[in-house]
Amino acid sequence: MNLNPLSVILQFFAPYWNYSSGRPILEAADAVGKLKPLVEAISWGIRYLGESGEDVKALTDAMDRLKATRAGIMDDINIAEREEGSRRTPEVDNWLKWVEAEADEVAEIEEACRKRKRMLGFRVNCVTSYIDGHRARKKAKVVEELRIEARSIPITRRLPPSSVQEMPTIPRMVGMESYKNEVLLHLADDSMGIIAIRGMGGVGKTTLLREVNNSFLPGSERSSEYDHVIWTVASKECTLEKLQKGIAQKLGLNLEAHAQPPNTVLFENLKSKNFLLLLDDMWRGYELEDVGIPRPSTGGNQYKRKVILATRLQNVCRKMSADVEIKMNCLGQPEALDLFKFHVGEHTLNSHPDIIDLARVVAGECRGLPLALKTIGSAMRYRREPEHWRHVIKLLKDSKHAEIQEMEILPEEGEERDMFRILKLSYDHLRDDMTRQCFLSCCLWPEDYSIEKADLIDCWMGLGLIDESNGNLCWGHDRIRILEEVCLLEPSNGGETVRMHDVIRDLALWIASDCGRNKNKWLVQAWVGLKEAIDVKRKWIGAEGVERISLMENEIQMLPRLANRPHLKVLMLQWNRNLRRIPPYFFQCVPSLTYLDLSNTALEDLPKEIGILVQLQYLNLSETRIEALPKELACLKELKYLLLRNTYCLERIARGGISNLSKLRQLDLYGTYYVDWEFEGSRSVGNEENTVSFEELEELNSKVMRLTDLGITVDKVRTLQMLSSLDNIVTRYLHIWIACSSASIQLTPSAVKAQLGSLNMLKSLQKLQIRSYSLVVLEVDGEDQDRDMDWQLPDLEELQLHDLKVVKWTRVSISDFLPQLRSVVISSCPELENANWVLPLPKLESLKIQSCPKMWRVIDDSIGSHFGAFRCLRLLHLHKLNSLSSICDLAISFPSLEHIEILRCDELKQLPVKIIGRNLREIWGSEGWWQSLQWQDENVKASLLPHFRRLN
Repeated sequence: MNLNPLSVILQFFAPYWNYSSGRPILEAADAVGKLKPLVEAISWGIRYLGESGEDVKALTDAMDRLKATRAGIMDDINIAEREEGSRRTPEVDNWLKWVEAEADEVAEIEEACRKRKRMLGFRVNCVTSYIDGHRARKKAKVVEELRIEARSIPITRRLPPSSVQEMPTIPRMVGMESYKNEVLLHLADDSMGIIAIRGMGGVGKTTLLREVNNSFLPGSERSSEYDHVIWTVASKECTLEKLQKGIAQKLGLNLEAHAQPPNTVLFENLKSKNFLLLLDDMWRGYELEDVGIPRPSTGGNQYKRKVILATRLQNVCRKMSADVEIKMNCLGQPEALDLFKFHVGEHTLNSHPDIIDLARVVAGECRGLPLALKTIGSAMRYRREPEHWRHVIKLLKDSKHAEIQEMEILPEEGEERDMFRILKLSYDHLRDDMTRQCFLSCCLWPEDYSIEKADLIDCWMGLGLIDESNGNLCWGHDRIRILEEVCLLEPSNGGETVRMHDVIRDLALWIASDCGRNKNKWLVQAWVGLKEAIDVKRKWIGAEGVERISLMENEIQMLPRLANRPHLKVLMLQWNRNLRRIPPYFFQCVPSLTYLDLSNTALEDLPKEIGILVQLQYLNLSETRIEALPKELACLKELKYLLLRNTYCLERIARGGISNLSKLRQLDLYGTYYVDWEFEGSRSVGNEENTVSFEELEELNSKVMRLTDLGITVDKVRTLQMLSSLDNIVTRYLHIWIACSSASIQLTPSAVKAQLGSLNMLKSLQKLQIRSYSLVVLEVDGEDQDRDMDWQLPDLEELQLHDLKVVKWTRVSISDFLPQLRSVVISSCPELENANWVLPLPKLESLKIQSCPKMWRVIDDSIGSHFGAFRCLRLLHLHKLNSLSSICDLAISFPSLEHIEILRCDELKQLPVKIIGRNLREIWGSEGWWQSLQWQDENVKASLLPHFRRLN
């Protein structure tokens, strides 16, 4: 029953009314005691009707601040867990639980307040509102205390690093056992603190050091002798800072996080530990105290501290005060022949009765040098004609190669000289001069550096070493394969990169300098820490008459005014991340440049003086911050290769800057944000000089003999239509931004043909990247493929799919549709649950998937088995897959898998048993993830442990 509030109050005071005057009068004396509490209660309730809302708002604000603190702490935890395997503390775990609980209670209070606000007038319960306000004030105080408490909670603790990591060794150990036993014997001798291994380059010092390192792996009988076995390389370009950083990384230390000097940090960490420090490829001596290494023990010390160093130079042994020096000599004749025969192979040795005797002669000419035996043996592996072997023997015996002159402090110059004479045979034996020049160019990269294959092929292309009648990628990969087969290059990182042995690199530098006669011909100062302008100037002054300069991977911030170098043809400045500006006068001192690489710098502007370089044929501005290309670009009439990949800031290309480059063979705008290709009739008024119309490509199409490599980013169907109509321009790399309002897009042969008019353009594609502005469902429907074979992408090698809701494949035979696909990248597809469609790809070598939160299986059991699935897969990267609990439900083997990287896939607790193959080299991941893995057989974990690498 609804009562009038006024009648309720009158009835409450009825006993106190006086009617003697004819009208009701309240007796003050009797009623005041009753009236005062009621008035106070009403005013009290009314006040809290307003103030309770303010209290709840203050609580909401306090909770928002607490949530922001929690988000910051979670970011710190994620970063720390990625760096050296740090793990969150129990204290922060409890704090996060309290925050979650308080957040739930705050939400309840907020909801109660919202309900109260919807009530009108006196129906509001004053007492309840007061309770809400009171709860809100108390809860706000608790929330604020939690936020303040976060300042004093330890967030993460660094996990102790693995005591020793397995190092790769060669499959055939010849002549090493006696040296290994000698080293281990000295390690057991308390009087020996520093052990030196000395020998010429290529004699096997690194191999011996790796064998010693692996003697202390977990599970071996020596595994408990040291707390840390630390392997690091102190190569020719190594500085004290690099050496300290390498040691710290193996110890799980971040030197930059400490206020103390690096040597103090290292010393404090090692002073109470048993450790073995292995220093490979030393070219100079260091004071151990300067490095931060406690003096090795020589008897009576409670800690076991040992140092083993490997060097070519006796002077280093003296400077390091070695207690014993083990001199490694070349192999004797029986061991040398055994190693040589292993690399030649039984099939070749048995292919003709004369070859075994000829092999004995060739092995003898190698004079027992293991690196030469391996290199030349590999070069002869497929030579099965005796005449060819006899010709090689004659070259070895009668070679007239110029000998090394004035090399750095080489005490045994004759041995070193013989090594280069012998190793140069592999260089001479390459099939043609172009391949030899390809090999020499590899020494322009830093020592001990993993070179991206794509970068190497781009370089060869720019140097004019690639036969333009062949596909650039195919020809380039073929040359890499040839150099790998003769052991002049080594594959790394799952086959995506290659490395050059430092002895082989020295050989290449020696050959490039006319066998030591012209040391200024090439100036290679890559990754040596150049920073100041005066350092650059000093190197420049000492290189008069130079033809090639490589200053890549330094910290150069600016280029000073430099002397003219009229003979300079090649300049490599890439990966100087702090280089923001090229001064206009710089190009005047290098007027003969034909090759200029400024990629991966912070360059924001390309000076108009670039037009001075009228002989320039190759210009790489990829992954820079340039915003515009000047009109003076049109002056570069000889330019053949213009690379602008991933130039995300590029907004303007001056009109006429491209269409006048009549010799252009490659124009690469793949992966950029430049999509403003205007068409006739669609030009913006007043902006004619700053944007390129598609007519320029059409004009270029009429001028060039053939632009064989176009990389382009498009977001309009009309642009694709125009591309397909250009006869002399071959689109190789295509980046499509899907811009439409539809929730899904269906691609079928008939639909694509109707839009493009022809499917011919698709046949030339080698790289395809599809990305949507708004998440869409992409469905590829093959319809009746048998009637339309043009629907296939026969040359596509790389496919990237980004920001798509879901990708569906319907009525498509993947193996026929993408027969050459080698690399797949999938990222930011929020509804994607699996990647089943990649399983039938016959040549897939690399699979990278990241940021797909609903993917719970890479391959699930709905697809059925596929014979030969993943037989070529060499590299597998899985990043930020929050729901992933299994890689594969099927019993699939991975016979070629070399490199696995798992990051932030916290639900992945098991690895497929058959993922272990004979080629597996590395498993990268966080320490926490590795420790959380569950194993049906602990022996499997033990077998994989040497391959595990902590992800920084």
